Amino acid sequence: MTLRPIKLPKAVQRELAQIEGRRVVVAAVVTISLVDAAQFEHMGLSARDGRIVARESMPPPPSSGLYARRNLDGWDDKRTDLPKEKRTITTWAPSWNSGSYHPVSREFDAYPVDRHPAKLLTISATVLEELVDGALVRFRVDQPLDRRQSSFEADLQFNLRLLNEAVGEAHVFDADLSSDQYARTQRVDWELLPPGSADRVLEHLASRGNVNADRLQVAAERLQVLDRLGHDGFILGTGKFARYFGARFGDSLVALENLEYGNAMYVFEEDWERLTQLSRTDLIRRRDPTVHRIPHVKGWQSAIRELIRSR
Repeated sequence: MTLRPIKLPKAVQRELAQIEGRRVVVAAVVTISLVDAAQFEHMGLSARDGRIVARESMPPPPSSGLYARRNLDGWDDKRTDLPKEKRTITTWAPSWNSGSYHPVSREFDAYPVDRHPAKLLTISATVLEELVDGALVRFRVDQPLDRRQSSFEADLQFNLRLLNEAVGEAHVFDADLSSDQYARTQRVDWELLPPGSADRVLEHLASRGNVNADRLQVAAERLQVLDRLGHDGFILGTGKFARYFGARFGDSLVALENLEYGNAMYVFEEDWERLTQLSRTDLIRRRDPTVHRIPHVKGWQSAIRELIRSR
C-alpha cells in the first residue's frame, strides 16, 4: 500500500533546509526552573539538592496524549485518501429447524486500513547547562532518521508530535550534534503583534503549559510597564525563547522580558534578531555596549524608562 502523503509545516521545512547532514533527530532545548522540575517528572527529571537531575531514557506515558498511546500500543489508520475497496465479512447464522449454523457472507465497500505496530520510542533528557535557578535541558527522541528512507516524512511527523505532547515543543536537529552544540543552538522565531495586544501575549504565554497564575500575573505587570513606554508593537518568541516576550521601540531598539521570576530584562539597541540567537552566557561574555541587562531589582522600571527615552 502506498504511504499516506505528508505535508510538513513550513517551520519544519525551514529547519530541515538548514541541516546539511543526511541524518536528523527530533529534540527540544528547554529552560526549566527548579520550581517547574516536578512537572517534567514523567520525562525523567527531578530536583535534588538545588539541582535538576535527569534519569534514564523512557517512553512518554500514555497520559501525555494520543501519540504517546500510539507509540506504546500501535494504531489503525483508515486511508480515506484512497479509493474504497471491496471487502467481505462472514458470520455464522442458525440454520432453520436444525440446531446447527451455516456461514453467511456479505460484500461491502470500505476504505483500506494501515495497521501500525507499536513504535516503543524512548525520549532521553540531558542537562546541558546548570543555571542559577534551574537548568538548560535537552529532550531528544532516541531515533535518528535518514532522509533517504521512504518513510522519513511520516516518521519525522510522528516524532515531532510525540515530543511536542511530552514537553511542549519539538524541533529538528542534525543527528550528530554534540551536547555543547545543542546548548549553543537556538531555535527561535519571533512573532510581531501590534500595540494593544497585551491580552494576546498573555494568552500565548499561558498556552505554553506548566505556567502558574503567579507567573502570569508577573508577566501582566511587566507588560503594563512596557505598554506605558509607548512601544511600536509586542514580540513573542518560540523554541528556547518560548517564554520570552517584549516590545519594539522604533526600527532597531527591542526590550525582551522573560516569564521566569529571576531573569533580567535585555534591551538591544541594534541587530537584536542575530544577538538573540546567542546563549545567555555568550551574551553576557560579549560585553557588547549595545546590549543592556536590567535585573529585576528595586528601580528597574525607572532604569528601562530612562534607557528607552535616552535612545
